Amino acid sequence: MSAARVRRRHEPIQYRDGQDRVWSVSEVAALKVVSPAIDGPNLALVIRFEREGDERLARWIGGDDWQQPPALDRLFTEAEPVAPDSAQLGASPAPATLNDQRPPEAPIARRLQWIREVAEMGPDALDLFEQQTFQQWDRASLVAVRRAIDARRRELSG
Repeated sequence: MSAARVRRRHEPIQYRDGQDRVWSVSEVAALKVVSPAIDGPNLALVIRFEREGDERLARWIGGDDWQQPPALDRLFTEAEPVAPDSAQLGASPAPATLNDQRPPEAPIARRLQWIREVAEMGPDALDLFEQQTFQQWDRASLVAVRRAIDARRRELSG
C-alpha cells in the first residue's frame, strides 16, 4: 500500500459529555467523498463514541480537527445512537412510520453502505433504489446519498 493511501489511525481519546459520562472516541472509517472540489475528493471520517456498551456514530468532513473540544461537542450532539444488535452495516430494517409523522432519519452506517452501493448501480437499479429509499427515510438525512446518486447518474451519462 502506498504511503499516500495509508492513513494514520488515532488512539482513542476520552470525551466527557454534559452528564459527566466519559466516552472513548475514535476514528473508525475514512471514506473519500467524491464531490466537485478544486483540491480533489473530500475525506469523510466516521467517528465513534463508545461507553459501557453504548455506541454513537458521527460523520466529519475534513482532517484531524475533529479532536478539538468544540468539534467533539458538536459531533457528540449530532451523533446517532447505534443499537447493539444493529452495529453491522445495514443490519436494521427501515422502521415503520405513522402517516402524520416525518419519516425517520437514516442511520449513518446505512447511509455509508448505500453510498458505496450506489457507485456500482446501473440506471434502472439506481431509479428503483432512489424511489424506495427516499420514501422510507427522512430526505434531510440523505444529502450525501443524494450526492452519490447524482454523481453516479453523471458518470453513467458521460
